[in-house]
Amino acid sequence: MSEGSKDEVSEETPPKVKDDVVRKRDFQRAQGVDFQSFMVQTDEEEPEPAPSSDTASDQTEDIAVGEVASLFSSGKDDHLAQGAVQTDGTVVLQPEMDSVTDMAVHGEKRLSFGLLVAMVLTWSAIGAIVGTVLPEVPSGLGLLAMGVFGLYLGERWIPNPNMRLLGVTWVIISMKLFYGLALDAWHWGWFDASPYGASETLGASLVGLVALNIFIAQRHDEDAIAAQATLILLVVGSAAGALYGEVGIAAMVGLGTLLMHGLAMYRQSGNLASLGIASSYLWVGVHALSDDWTIFGLDIVPFDDGLLLFLLMTLVTATNATIAARFVRAENWFSKAFESMGLGKPALWSVSVGLGMIGALLAIAAHRLETGYALAQLTLLISAFSGSYLVVRGVPVTKLAPYIIFPAPFLLIGLSIYSSGAIDITLPLNLDGYSLYATFTAFFTVFALLRNQTAVSDHVLWLGGLAIVTLLTLLIPAGNSDNGARLLLLTQGLVWLGLSGLAVYRSSPSIAGTAVLGPWVWLLLFATDADSRIISSDFIPITIDELDLFWWMSLLVVQQIWVNIRHGEVGLNLAARLVGFSEVGARFRDSGLAKLWNLSFLLTVVVTWAIVRPGALPMYGLVLILGGLLIGHSLMVYFERHLGKPQTLMSFWGIFALLLSWSYGQSAFWALSLVISSAILLKASDRRRQSGASESDLERIEALPGQLLTMMMGFMTAFFVLIALNPLTAMPLTGTDSMLDKESNLLFLMVIGLIALVLYLIRAATLEKLLPPAITAIALIISMALAGQSVAVELVVLASVLAFVGSGAYLAIQGEFRAGLRALTKKENRLQRLNEKQERIQAFIESSGIVADETVTGAVARAGDEDTSLPRSNLRLIDTELLTLAEKQRKRQKRSGATGQHDLHIGDIHHQPTIVMLFLATTILATTFYSFTTGATLFALSFSVLISMLFVGLSRIRANQIGLRLPDILGIEAPIALGMMGLVLVHVAGRASNSVVELENATHLIVFFGGLSMLAGLGLLGRNDLGMRIPNALEGVIYLAALDRVICILVGGEVPIPFAMNPFEGSLFTWTVPLLSIELLAIFAVVAFDWVEGKRIEHELADHRGAGGRSAWMLMVALLSFGPAGFAVLALSARRGVWWAQPAVVLMAWLLIPFVFQSAAIWVTESLSLTLPSTSLVASALGFFSILFVAWTVQNRQGLWLPAGLWATHLLLIGSSFGHGNLLLAVLFILLASTASWVSGVLTLRKAWRVVGALDLVLSWIVAGVIIIQGAAVEVLLAILIASAILLGLVTYLTQTYEGEMANE
Repeated sequence: MSEGSKDEVSEETPPKVKDDVVRKRDFQRAQGVDFQSFMVQTDEEEPEPAPSSDTASDQTEDIAVGEVASLFSSGKDDHLAQGAVQTDGTVVLQPEMDSVTDMAVHGEKRLSFGLLVAMVLTWSAIGAIVGTVLPEVPSGLGLLAMGVFGLYLGERWIPNPNMRLLGVTWVIISMKLFYGLALDAWHWGWFDASPYGASETLGASLVGLVALNIFIAQRHDEDAIAAQATLILLVVGSAAGALYGEVGIAAMVGLGTLLMHGLAMYRQSGNLASLGIASSYLWVGVHALSDDWTIFGLDIVPFDDGLLLFLLMTLVTATNATIAARFVRAENWFSKAFESMGLGKPALWSVSVGLGMIGALLAIAAHRLETGYALAQLTLLISAFSGSYLVVRGVPVTKLAPYIIFPAPFLLIGLSIYSSGAIDITLPLNLDGYSLYATFTAFFTVFALLRNQTAVSDHVLWLGGLAIVTLLTLLIPAGNSDNGARLLLLTQGLVWLGLSGLAVYRSSPSIAGTAVLGPWVWLLLFATDADSRIISSDFIPITIDELDLFWWMSLLVVQQIWVNIRHGEVGLNLAARLVGFSEVGARFRDSGLAKLWNLSFLLTVVVTWAIVRPGALPMYGLVLILGGLLIGHSLMVYFERHLGKPQTLMSFWGIFALLLSWSYGQSAFWALSLVISSAILLKASDRRRQSGASESDLERIEALPGQLLTMMMGFMTAFFVLIALNPLTAMPLTGTDSMLDKESNLLFLMVIGLIALVLYLIRAATLEKLLPPAITAIALIISMALAGQSVAVELVVLASVLAFVGSGAYLAIQGEFRAGLRALTKKENRLQRLNEKQERIQAFIESSGIVADETVTGAVARAGDEDTSLPRSNLRLIDTELLTLAEKQRKRQKRSGATGQHDLHIGDIHHQPTIVMLFLATTILATTFYSFTTGATLFALSFSVLISMLFVGLSRIRANQIGLRLPDILGIEAPIALGMMGLVLVHVAGRASNSVVELENATHLIVFFGGLSMLAGLGLLGRNDLGMRIPNALEGVIYLAALDRVICILVGGEVPIPFAMNPFEGSLFTWTVPLLSIELLAIFAVVAFDWVEGKRIEHELADHRGAGGRSAWMLMVALLSFGPAGFAVLALSARRGVWWAQPAVVLMAWLLIPFVFQSAAIWVTESLSLTLPSTSLVASALGFFSILFVAWTVQNRQGLWLPAGLWATHLLLIGSSFGHGNLLLAVLFILLASTASWVSGVLTLRKAWRVVGALDLVLSWIVAGVIIIQGAAVEVLLAILIASAILLGLVTYLTQTYEGEMANE
């Protein structure tokens, strides 16, 4: 609905008088507190949000680069960016298309395009089988017929706009078949009788087909068909090289490039221009890098003549640079592909040059060891495309001609003469001709760029910096740790520092992010261990001396902090631009991890950890780099140059410090950095609190010291534990011998630990939460004592004892005092606040003239009544605390009833039986240990039941005395729930015991099940909300029994296996009777659960379980049952699912039928000697019935039940297909499920099911691939391809037919 229509509706519709403060959320509208009703309405228009600096800068578009989304953006204006999701979920400036809308609008088109590609591949595969399996004449006729059929469909459908894409696809398929027919004819020897030779005739045939291809493209004005012809030229040109050598290759590459660009000029097609630029460079690069490769039977002839390759690169580069500038604003497929991914819309110049550089780098890499030659190629590319870029940016050609255009021919002529050997001249400094060419070309290019530097955008600068670093890495040999690696680091340092200076000078977020993160990414790629390096050292060997690496990483840390001081708020640009990640990116942005200071910190830690190893980095360097990093960022926080959550960075740093300490020792230095940083952060927290902050910030600042102290002492504890474990995996780094030994390290760490403890005790009385840091403090002291005992340093043990006594007494006084006060005042304060609010509301009512005995809601409701004489008021009073308590009450009422008159206000306050729970937990643990060590499961279970009932009784008595309830766990009182879970633990321990356990004896099961029932029944005594408590008790018994059964099977306990137990195969009293008793109890539970639900329906109560609860109930009962109870729960639950219109319940019941059938079939077959069908057959039959159900729902428009039918079809058909022992049936069943979901998705206009259908198709092809690998017969493969072709044809036809309806979904 448009905004105008919304305004009209709002004018015509009278305002509601009903209080709708608590209403159903509408997620399509902005949420939050609306202050408009409190303001005086004026006619002034609200000012629009000021555009951000990034937005303003983006308005000056770089037409060469296009609309490219920056990797980083300024954090100050992220929330004002177009499409940025605010912290409350709203969007101030709507994006052109958000991720959800983009997926809804364009996702279908992408999927349709994928279908067309799949149809091309499938039809081509069928053609390949026809062309290779059948005899020559039938094969040729078959390929010809398939090609003519495709051309006929293309001629028929292309004129129809709705079917144009499908028709173009069929034309492309047909031309592929014709090309294949020509190759097959040459292979069969049909061209041997040609007077021109078989190979020449094949070439002429291919060229003729290319001409036909171009003719059809011109006839229908379609670039996609013409692109097919240009790609075939690659094959023809490479094939010519096998006949005429590298000269033939060069001639065909040059001719092919000119033909492709000539066709682009003739058709004025940006698609063909960009494809020609990218493919021509790739064409040259593959031949330059080739080592006599053979790809699909095609010989790739390499270039041995360097001058020939260089001249060819010159021709291709000049042509491509000119075409890129000529078609800079033209639409093209590559730009649209980037746009569809949400990465902006790069111009043809940038995307074509970028893709073309891939092939160009292949040519450079082929001669990387010839430094002069490689530099000449590099400067050739930079010179040509720098000139092209400056022309596109508006620099007149006349200003560039003296530096780029005029010198180029003379330099090339001189290079050609010198390289040919016509002139024998010795150049100074042992330079060759290519080095001299590179020098002069670089000089002229740099001079031209410096004269026109204002025309260069930030995108080009950071992209150019990355490109230069990449090329330096390729060109500078750094296989030894002497001059080569040092030169590489030096030249890179100039680039990164230059970018850092530009980032600060130009205030560029993109350059800042690149300059800070780029060098660490490079180290991750090239400085890690050679055996585990991401880029193999065999391809690019780089060896850096450890001292050089230490100074280099130290410089990067300083550079990182320098840039972060100015641009630390810069963040990854994900929130509004990357398709499919706008919401995720907003959360990522709000978490703070996307900020540059956080990203650089995390990346530095990870890269350092990945690099460090003996011989790579000295120990003192490792400590100084990471310690300096943490302290540096802490100082940034102190000086308010780093905002966010410092505890996140500290936790991340601490984890890696533990890993490094475990491997290399010296934990005292890691602890020293940690404590110093914690002290700085604590002072920063005090400073911010004193300087003043908002209420929300103040709450976070007050909680920060406790979190920091907890984290600090937790890591200190871990350091002591590492020393106590005395790891044998310590690997000494260089310089470790001159640092602390084991005893000195422990003593130093003890001092640091005591300092950390003092820091905590000083602040203990002011912390908001005392318990978490107190626990970590005690753990710190205990771990300190353990470490001292392990290393045999008595001074550490003595210090630990003294610290425990002193700090323990202090903390005990603080903790008990505060806990006692909190427990005594919580209830009274709540009631006191309630009375005060009621008095204020009453005073407001009396002062406003509203009747005193009338509620505010009622008064406001009647304010809109025309007949009332009371004063009107549109003001609504909102109590956020009451709203929170009401939400808690709503959740409680799903599992329990009201506690009394003040249930809304104090219903969430419970009696916490801490002592009882502690004793009960201790008893359970002791009993569990006894059960595991002795195997006396029956005695342990009985004792646990008695003790649990005793403690539960005591806790309930105490709760009744103080007038409060016990806390609930899923509707069961906490002591009872703990006792029931304890029975599970005792039973599992007994069955997993090393003692003798009898499999044929099931007496323990009835004792365990009976104990659960007794404890659950105890929770029902004296309760007045049995309608809610009975289902909770039944679920507790069944769920815990099923959980016990599963855990016992996983740990190797001897229990009956679900869906595979025969109750009549063992002894009557020790096997049959216990299992029958459990089955009867399960049937009773099922009937009781359904009876309670029936009573609730009679009293018109709301649903109390939902689809998820009923589905879980069915599954758990089915796990315990051997048939009867399973069928009963499926039938009764399915009936309730239909009553409540819950398809998920009926779906679960339908899916569980094969499993319950399997449970009953085992003992029915053996006991009654009956022959029943297999479970796979039953599941397949249910799957086919599900397809009929899907057809019924589509026919009758029962959209609610359609997903259930489709899920049943998938799960049953696909699941059962692998049980028939024939993978062909699996492929056909999956294709059938794909057809059902895809066709129903098209007919009912549901995108999700069309996507599921596509995934099914992919899965079927994966299974088909397995069949092919196993060596399937050709008939099987042909059947799979025909079935896939039928599916693709049907779906593509329906998709094109209903394209308009699907686009308007």
